[in-house]
Amino acid sequence: MSADQGQPGAAAGLLGWSSRWPGRRQAGGRRQQQPPLDAASLSRRLVGLEQAAGAAAGRLPDAAVAAAEVAITRARERMALSNRLTVVAMAGSTGAGKSSLFNALVGQDVARTSVLRPTTAEPMAAIWWESPEADELLSWLGVARRHVVDPGAAGSARPVAEDSLAASAPAAGASAALADLVLVDLPDHDSTELSHRVQADRLVARADMMIWVLDPQKYADRLVHEDYLRRYARHADVTVVALNQVDRLTIADAERCLAHLRRLVADDGLADAEVLGVSARSGQGLDRLAQRIGEAVADRVAILGRAAADVATAADSLAAAAGDSGAAVAGGTAGDDPPAAALATLTDGLVEAAGAPTIERAVSDSVTRRAATAVGWPPTRWLARMRQDPVSRLRLEGRPGVDPALVRTSLPGNDPVALGRARTTVLTYADNVSAGAPPGWIEAARSAADRGSERLPDQLDRAVGRAELTPAKDPGWWRLVGVGQWLLLALGVLGGVWLLGLAALRYLQFDPGAAPRVEGVPVPTALLITGLVGGLVLAALGRLAARRSAARAARAARAALRVQVESVARSTIVEPVAAELATLGAFRAGLAAASGDTRA
Repeated sequence: MSADQGQPGAAAGLLGWSSRWPGRRQAGGRRQQQPPLDAASLSRRLVGLEQAAGAAAGRLPDAAVAAAEVAITRARERMALSNRLTVVAMAGSTGAGKSSLFNALVGQDVARTSVLRPTTAEPMAAIWWESPEADELLSWLGVARRHVVDPGAAGSARPVAEDSLAASAPAAGASAALADLVLVDLPDHDSTELSHRVQADRLVARADMMIWVLDPQKYADRLVHEDYLRRYARHADVTVVALNQVDRLTIADAERCLAHLRRLVADDGLADAEVLGVSARSGQGLDRLAQRIGEAVADRVAILGRAAADVATAADSLAAAAGDSGAAVAGGTAGDDPPAAALATLTDGLVEAAGAPTIERAVSDSVTRRAATAVGWPPTRWLARMRQDPVSRLRLEGRPGVDPALVRTSLPGNDPVALGRARTTVLTYADNVSAGAPPGWIEAARSAADRGSERLPDQLDRAVGRAELTPAKDPGWWRLVGVGQWLLLALGVLGGVWLLGLAALRYLQFDPGAAPRVEGVPVPTALLITGLVGGLVLAALGRLAARRSAARAARAARAALRVQVESVARSTIVEPVAAELATLGAFRAGLAAASGDTRA
């Protein structure tokens, strides 16, 4: 006969077995080598889950975040209640013999039994010691029916067997050992009554330890595996699966059923959960089941273990909802500076959107205009002065003493093409730096960037107003060329006046004599030609040189604009996107902490 089945005999109540419960788990138990878990560790896991849920809010489906918040609330509520009492709940399907097994463990008939229909309409709790903290805990569980087990009393339907351990155990010592146990019989989880299923589900979610009672006919039922055991794959340490009614099978059939059940439970993710063969009628396997309950009660680890498993399950659900591969994110998740190439591309795009080509042309034309008034031929300079300065027309010049935040330019605004290109640039930046992030964070980064792009027209105009776009002073050579122009003009005027004077004297029949000559050329004529031709040639050369000055001024204007636009890009786009990605770092760290990773 298998070890799981034990020796047939009368049902023994927990009262009898409790006298043999260890103060701590016996060596050689299935799961005594466990990482240390205490209240401080659980608190860190809860804080981690809170951090992950907070980071996930607005980025993952509301249902996933709400489930995590429910798990946090439930764990904190349980930790605020008695840490001495351990709640062990027995769940099962109709006809599995759950209530019979409950009675056998209690040692008295306190729960109605039937194989034909659900007999547990509402949960029933068995306690061995009345106390205010037990009342508070049962109220939180929502269990109104409770039975205080009298160690010296017989069951309501039948007496405890004379040869049972319950009858032979010292009542006082056993009662003290059982004082920390709350054993709950749940309504059938497959009941046709909705209220029964609701109550069962609520208690399955709140019990410290679960005993799933199955029977040989329905132990492979999809409902219990898919809707319950698989959902609690993280709860192996606080889960026992009991195959009841094994006394109705041959030893070979019982072994085959247990082996198959263990494979099914392992497939559910509960490979470490203990699977026992028991019989409420013959008492087979009840000794080990009672011992398993006793270990949980004596060590008081089920309370913390259940809460930690709930937290880990919620963390798994958040991770699944996120679809996070854990890949490195291009832009980092710690508020780091963005990749230089991505920032440069973003800034370049926004510089164009800010009107850089228009500004460069305006600055270039302005410099050319000012150069014409400084180095052009003096008699024609007034033509340049008649043209409006493009920089002034667009209000691009600096205003000393005026707050740059109040300065507005006259650049063409709300250009749909420019705004569309700017938005595309911004969204491309968000996609580039969020590469490697889960979909929820990629979308959040795009949303943050898109919100920032709505403020760009005003922010970019302010950036233009803050930039020093025009040269602080004119090139020094302009002054030299201007002086030369005036000297040449003076020579030309002198020569012209001289020639006019000679012509006037001749007209009045005076003989002024011949004008002085140099190399055969009359001096007045030489002066006039030198002044006129020299001024025009110098003006042409000045215009050529001024073009180079204008090009340098345009490049300097773009560079100055780029500095201001990069500042706008950082504050309006880069920082909000980085803040979104930083929440991913918090999310990942929170999940690691919630799962018990001590490195988080």
